[in-house]
Amino acid sequence: MVESAPLPPGTVRRPADHLREFVHAVFVQLGIPDGDADLIADVLVSADLRGIRSHGVARVPYFHVRLARGVLNIRPSMSFRQGSDTTGLLDADNGVGIVAANRAMTEAIRMAAEHGSGFVAVAHSSHFGYAGYWAEQAMRHGCVGISLSNSGGRTTPTFGVESLLGTNPLSVTIPGGEGNTDFFLDMATSAVAVGKIETALREGRPLGEGWVSTALGEAALDERGVLTYDAPLLPLGGEGDESGGHKGYGLNLMVELLCGVLSGTGLKERLDGASGHAPAGMAQLMGALRIDGFRPLADVQSDMAETFGIVRGAARAPGRDRIFIHGEPEAILMEENKRLGIPITPAVMAQLQRVSEDLGLGAAL
Repeated sequence: MVESAPLPPGTVRRPADHLREFVHAVFVQLGIPDGDADLIADVLVSADLRGIRSHGVARVPYFHVRLARGVLNIRPSMSFRQGSDTTGLLDADNGVGIVAANRAMTEAIRMAAEHGSGFVAVAHSSHFGYAGYWAEQAMRHGCVGISLSNSGGRTTPTFGVESLLGTNPLSVTIPGGEGNTDFFLDMATSAVAVGKIETALREGRPLGEGWVSTALGEAALDERGVLTYDAPLLPLGGEGDESGGHKGYGLNLMVELLCGVLSGTGLKERLDGASGHAPAGMAQLMGALRIDGFRPLADVQSDMAETFGIVRGAARAPGRDRIFIHGEPEAILMEENKRLGIPITPAVMAQLQRVSEDLGLGAAL
């Protein structure tokens, strides 16, 4: 989701192409093949363009430390096994999750084109960027796009105080058609994503109520600007069950199971890899459902437009002049960031400069 807080003093803007070149150079220097580095750069910069600063170039240090430690496989032997006409399993061989997700969604879209639907579970993966990037790929092929990922060591179950499950994001997209609005849901099943907390802490802003359990201490960043693991995130809905935290926990556990159990990648692997000293052990599920397998695409999109019209016409809260459809705030900010440049806050700039110096790039940011 779009970061709505004001940008801190000292923020600078850089063109998207400039940042893609920098991120590409970082990953090539770290040993990632050229084509894969292009893809990684596009995913991270795409997040920043959409205003999802928590998943943009601010994630470069996350990859840098894991690639430098050798806990990510820079040249994995990924293997795909199709189990039926519409399902398959991709073993990512501990490679970069962005590369694995791309392969998995490509296979899911292929199966959907042939058989109406396609679902691929991804085993032994790692961080895959923001979930919406992959669901959007299916949407652009006239499909409902579905993208889920688990992780570990971040979110506490309801009535717990331990960093156990991940933020476990999910994305569902539906194409709106020419001149209409796409439905573009992209959300964490924790109250917020880890990156949103890191962004707030970097910028010296207080954390929102219900974001983090303080049973074990206050949330803090380590020396690399990464959130430490001793302040568990709360599930969507917050602490306990009175405000619906058990529902967020249920969604969180659902994503854990759909990704981990279907792929055969256990939660213990994610817990062992959470701190970045062992393989991440993440798993994903990518799906594509061909809309014309239900009804003609144009009819579905016409009904979507009618539904959105009713929603937008609902009575608005005081001080609010618009009701948004999921994906609209990001689309608005994308146009602004394309025009003005992507904002890079002082804290993120400092992190990127450290990465550049460490790798000897000498690239001006």
